Amino acid sequence: MKIRKATKKDEKKVIKLLNEYDKYEYKLDKRHKPDSIKELRGFFNKLLKSKIAVAFVLEIDSNIIGFISGEEGRPLMGKNCKIHQLIITKGHRGQGYGKALLKKFESYFKRKGCKSVQSFVLIKNKKVLKLYNKLKYSSNEEGFIIKKKLK
Repeated sequence: MKIRKATKKDEKKVIKLLNEYDKYEYKLDKRHKPDSIKELRGFFNKLLKSKIAVAFVLEIDSNIIGFISGEEGRPLMGKNCKIHQLIITKGHRGQGYGKALLKKFESYFKRKGCKSVQSFVLIKNKKVLKLYNKLKYSSNEEGFIIKKKLK
């Protein structure tokens, strides 16, 4: 197992993982419309160029089986970071790879001075909620994240 920063040469494999992730979330909640391959490619390339974001891949025998990305934020009450997505291919889930990616992510942002990590998880995504809870993540049940697309 090897965890490293994603590079441009990983684009095709990472886009495939992101597409699988989108389809999985769509099955859990039909309001989550999958992005097009073009949109996913644009997102991945923005990640690679960003000064505040990072993307890691997890490889086994040179095959990418996991991905995590996120970015740091600078709120007035202390620097934090946000997980965009955590993905492990279907055949490799439940084997500790998600935990390994999260630990790498946390370590990276802790070195950058972040005081907390947050992520949005669909309530129906019981498996990932179990993983996050096992690693001492807690939910804020005081409200919901709401959003509006600005046109």
